[in-house]
Amino acid sequence: MTQNTNFNQKFSHHTAIVNDITLHYTIGGKGEPVLLWHGFLETWYCWRKVMPALAERYTVIAPDMRGYGDSDKPAQGYDARTLAEDFRQLIQQLGFHQIHLVAHDMGAPPALLYASEYPNEVLSLTYLDEPVLLEEPLQQIFKFAPETMHNGGLWWWTFALAQDLPEQLIAGHEREFLTYFYNTYCYDPNSIYDAVEEYLRTFATPGGVSGALGVYRGVFESIQQTTPLLQNKIEIPVLALGGEKSMGDRVKAMLQSVASNVRGGMVEHCGHFIPDERPDYLVDRLFTFFADVSKSTRENAASGVAQ
Repeated sequence: MTQNTNFNQKFSHHTAIVNDITLHYTIGGKGEPVLLWHGFLETWYCWRKVMPALAERYTVIAPDMRGYGDSDKPAQGYDARTLAEDFRQLIQQLGFHQIHLVAHDMGAPPALLYASEYPNEVLSLTYLDEPVLLEEPLQQIFKFAPETMHNGGLWWWTFALAQDLPEQLIAGHEREFLTYFYNTYCYDPNSIYDAVEEYLRTFATPGGVSGALGVYRGVFESIQQTTPLLQNKIEIPVLALGGEKSMGDRVKAMLQSVASNVRGGMVEHCGHFIPDERPDYLVDRLFTFFADVSKSTRENAASGVAQ
């Protein structure tokens, strides 16, 4: 793996058997645990620029989702609830009882399910540049109109549903497939190019493409799992951020439909890949957010004792 010596001194690599599969994860630091949840076309390595700073104050856990990186790539189990259960079992094995969740892209919907179904185990949720999996906003995003079909719209969501065809077309062109997204959806593509070889190491292998597309092949089940949140909003604190060149303020607006305590907004000079493009900004926002959450928790505890 393409990491520097200082990084390797701070973090170690492990595997764990959870939910009948083997997950790879990286861990380091000390303090309250923070689970970093990557998205489509990336691995734990997308957090390489934020992990060292976070590890100065927190225990950082960065796993590969099933289907990605050095984790197993089974044929099934890519709905949001199953993905959430994978990581919850990992956290339980590590002995942590409450965590901060930070999730990007298609890692964000299962993180939302995790937070909603186990609120006593989640201190906060950070939701980075991804639609909430609900029918109404997705229908607007996929509307066949010039403003939504720019650059083809979210064409890969439906492309993934053509069983076996994506694997046949992408095979031998994995680099071109990956770099299309970085060139198209980054504010500055140079911010992510150092990671391409690491992503290709596992994406361009048997099962790599199928595993990556699994989150889209399970999306309708994930929508069914998310829809009840419209009537039963999560109450834990949520930080919702979208890149200026990507979803911007829409991320916060969508989260407000399923969560009652949402802050956030647009990240300037940034595209979709926030951890790669604006790592220092993200770390600063996370430090402030986590500190506010801890302060509120202490105040609520004190108020409870007074009562």
